[in-house]
Amino acid sequence: MTPHNLPQNWQLTTIEESCIIKDNLRIPISAEERKKRNAVANKLYPYYGATGKAGEIDDYIFDEENVLLGEDGAPFLERKKDKAYLVYGKYWVNNHAHILQGKPNILDNKFLCHQLNIIDYSTYISGTTRLKLNQTQMKKIQIKLPPLEIQREIVEILESKLEKIKEAKALLETSLQECETYRLSLLESAFAGELV
Repeated sequence: MTPHNLPQNWQLTTIEESCIIKDNLRIPISAEERKKRNAVANKLYPYYGATGKAGEIDDYIFDEENVLLGEDGAPFLERKKDKAYLVYGKYWVNNHAHILQGKPNILDNKFLCHQLNIIDYSTYISGTTRLKLNQTQMKKIQIKLPPLEIQREIVEILESKLEKIKEAKALLETSLQECETYRLSLLESAFAGELV
């Protein structure tokens, strides 16, 4: 193992070293202004914030794949919730999300996104009621960086297994709904005198 218990050929880097940071391209627009613009729009595009799509807008800033990482208002201390998400196509980003892109031939965006969703943010964030990850702290976040081909293999395996988990969860939710429907039907039958 290499330093920090990394597998051979992996290295430890930071967001600042391995990503292109595009925060300077963000443009916040109030909900009221978006509503006015959207009323006369022919086409609408996704408008993203700290935790995902926050609405729509009549124009776009980006037409590319990026990773958005919450700046404030993201669930940084909730391990089971995503803090980062992958976006692509035409879209707009407000000032509540950092915009990152893995440096070409160094860091795959999907790999980055998955890794950002398991990082412990407790030493990087500030605030008590509304947690904030400022750009200075974000740049310091350590990223485990295997060779690019290994990153892509990991992403392929991860996404295949995550899809199976999603499918299993959907089946479980359907089963739970069916159980609840059966429970209600059973209760109704019991008190209609149909069970004895």
